[in-house]
Amino acid sequence: MKKNYQNTLLITILSILLILYLLNPTLIIKSILDYTDLFIKKLFPVSFIFYIISSLLIDYGLVEFLTNTLNLNGATSYVTIMSLISGFPSGAKYTKDLLDKDLLNEKEANYLIRYTHFPNPMFILGSVSTIFISKKIPIIILISLVLSNFIIALFYKEKTSKVKIPQKKEVKDFSTSLTKAITSSIKILIVVYGISIFFFLISVVINNYIKLSPLNFILINGIFDLTKGVFSTPLIQNDIIKANLIISFISIGSLSIHMQVKSIINDSNIKYKNFLISRLEQMILANIIFIILNCLL
Repeated sequence: MKKNYQNTLLITILSILLILYLLNPTLIIKSILDYTDLFIKKLFPVSFIFYIISSLLIDYGLVEFLTNTLNLNGATSYVTIMSLISGFPSGAKYTKDLLDKDLLNEKEANYLIRYTHFPNPMFILGSVSTIFISKKIPIIILISLVLSNFIIALFYKEKTSKVKIPQKKEVKDFSTSLTKAITSSIKILIVVYGISIFFFLISVVINNYIKLSPLNFILINGIFDLTKGVFSTPLIQNDIIKANLIISFISIGSLSIHMQVKSIINDSNIKYKNFLISRLEQMILANIIFIILNCLL
């Protein structure tokens, strides 16, 4: 019965959206083109090459090298470093990739999904920095987001015995590995693009048909599409409030980010609940750290 109510509600919402789209097709087409331009110029080039290289590194034994030669936990080290420099939802993708290749067990994968939700550093220090006059605020925002994730990692860390991973003995054909890496990367990016534009259009329709106060406008945008929420914050004059809103949007992620993560881990035993709970924890921790650092620096 509950499932029927949910389906009815979803059908109703989607039908309303379809009608609103048909009433103003020019707005929808323009919004799609604008977002596509942003995606192609900003997100696709960086993410595409990162995903290809990361897939090749896994295929050619980097995880085994980190584990057996450098005496590290190769899988967790790899996912942590790659997600830290490439931004979300790469943490979920790298975790799922290593789980599929049996380089991670389910327990480790469910641990990694909690804290590998890092923003791309260039997004914070480049794009977000243009929102603030003070150049220290974006740096403090980035530090707060990274530290909060590492605190979550320490809190949930359990003692485990390090297991040697057998070195890869077979020689992989580079053209085959490259083709698979490209195919996998494009597939993920198409899903990310489709989900992002779906929720972006919902926020566009709401903003076009409902008159909202500046704060509600920012919150609605942030809930559906993280990027639009972040770049709506200049409607507020106070830099501290702007920073807290940006930290909250990035920590929690938008509905778009959550759907992207769910789509990536959908056919695995990685628990979405772990990701969701830790995003709420990160939001609280990151905002507290920001307030402390902003007072001290």
